[in-house]
Amino acid sequence: MTPLTSPTLAPLALTFSALCWAGNFVAGRALRHDIDPATLTLLRWSLTLLLLLGWCGPRLWRGRRAVVREWRLLLALGATGLAAFHTLVYLSLAHTSAINSMLMLSLAPAAILLAAPLGGAALPTRAQWAGCAVSLLGAGVLVTRGELSGLHAAPGDLWMLLAVACWAAYSLLLRRRPADLPNDVALAASCVPAIVLLLPLALLTAPQAAIVPTPKLLGLLAYIVVFASLIPFLLWSWAVAVIGPARAGPYVHLLPVFGTALAVPLLGESIAASQAVGAALVLAGLVLAHRTSS
Repeated sequence: MTPLTSPTLAPLALTFSALCWAGNFVAGRALRHDIDPATLTLLRWSLTLLLLLGWCGPRLWRGRRAVVREWRLLLALGATGLAAFHTLVYLSLAHTSAINSMLMLSLAPAAILLAAPLGGAALPTRAQWAGCAVSLLGAGVLVTRGELSGLHAAPGDLWMLLAVACWAAYSLLLRRRPADLPNDVALAASCVPAIVLLLPLALLTAPQAAIVPTPKLLGLLAYIVVFASLIPFLLWSWAVAVIGPARAGPYVHLLPVFGTALAVPLLGESIAASQAVGAALVLAGLVLAHRTSS
């Protein structure tokens, strides 16, 4: 086994990806008044595609037969993990804190576990069902802010729940990537349908006022393109292919850890008691779901 295919490197790749994506939540929250979610996502993947073409353009051309053959998979990847997921995340960040959005994303491993049988995986064990139930209880605490009377969910939380479903679908679809379709080529090819889907959405939802390219906007956009798109997506897709979505999914829980360390000093956010309780339940459910006994 060569170092580039060794499972021992996958945790490092997943950890660094989580750190980069935590910064994306902070950047998205900081830009909520500067640019609308669909336009931000469109710019993100358009610029990322340009970088990818410079990186893997010749290999993309040589592998065009595999790209054409797997167009359905690439369309699904672009629609779920690139277009829908990030637009929903930025919508969420326009209505709730970065910390709360990242805590909601901690539901992704449970969602992946529950959806895995649809892709041919074994049904969850009794311990895994119980763990998912506890995680869902934690999500309920996060969504309702611990208020059981007059239940209502904030729009940002609902957008984030939809984003979690899209991320679970994307993670499971990554397992279907064939060996003759490298990670970077697959990402570049999936950018195309994502851009096609995002363009009319951005035209329909963009505010009438022109977007002002301030240094803040350009700097954070550059971070999102390089350190929240290009690098972590290549690392994450490689790691999922090596160790599988079920084992890779729990690394999503590093986002609130890294994100809180960034959001508190950079955005002035704080953690409410209900968020701490909800996060503890989500994490407890994760531990229970990954017990080896059934």
